[in-house]
Amino acid sequence: MTPATPAPLPTATAIPRRDPIPTVEVLDSEALYGQDSRSIGQTNPSLASFPAGAILPPAPDGRSERGVSVILDAETTLFGELYAPVGLRQPGILLLGTDLAGWGALPATLSQHGFAVLVVQTEPLTPARQVEAMLQSLIAAPGVDAGSIGVIGADRAADIAALGCAVNSLCDVLALLSPRSRDTLVNMMPSYGVRPIWLAAGQDDKEASDAASVLAAAAAGEAKYVEVSAGRGVELLGRQPDLADDLLAWMLRQLQAQ
Repeated sequence: MTPATPAPLPTATAIPRRDPIPTVEVLDSEALYGQDSRSIGQTNPSLASFPAGAILPPAPDGRSERGVSVILDAETTLFGELYAPVGLRQPGILLLGTDLAGWGALPATLSQHGFAVLVVQTEPLTPARQVEAMLQSLIAAPGVDAGSIGVIGADRAADIAALGCAVNSLCDVLALLSPRSRDTLVNMMPSYGVRPIWLAAGQDDKEASDAASVLAAAAAGEAKYVEVSAGRGVELLGRQPDLADDLLAWMLRQLQAQ
């Protein structure tokens, strides 16, 4: 009787990782955008040659504004500005919005008060899951304290910030200017847990004011809601000059006390 052929033993086969590795590459504004540092979206073939896992070098001239390219995956690159930390480990803040210039003096003010700041210009269809890659890019910068991170989002990017932070433990505190999707955001609050949240909305923006007030009421931890007479998103900062001061003081208390 011919003995049965033994069954082949199972072997382990390495499966290559397909999840994106976020990178931040610091470039001069002219290298990124040409002579006009605000001309976002120009074709730059060199972006495709950036090495995966590139680490953000410290700014050579101290705390300063720098143009950056945030590579989220092989098909997605967002543009932004970095205010790099100097010296000791500093808390980091990620700002998300559709217009870099719309933030006005807020990023520089946060930087002057001891925060490392990464401002990212989101696109209309930027998914919330990519907040993870943006946060990883921020904490990759030398000098950033990964245990003390805040996220600020404005208008549609406020929803992206909230949904991304809810499922990411790197996000310690969250500030939203004119959040939009009330029902969706309320459903994420249990995942956000007891982490502090700061909210602002204009009285003339019913969608945002409804969302902000409901989120403040649903918060399990500390919540602050500032109602402004009028405005939407980053416009609120110009309509009520002391709003930026209030947000700064709140971030200082939440992050630098950790």
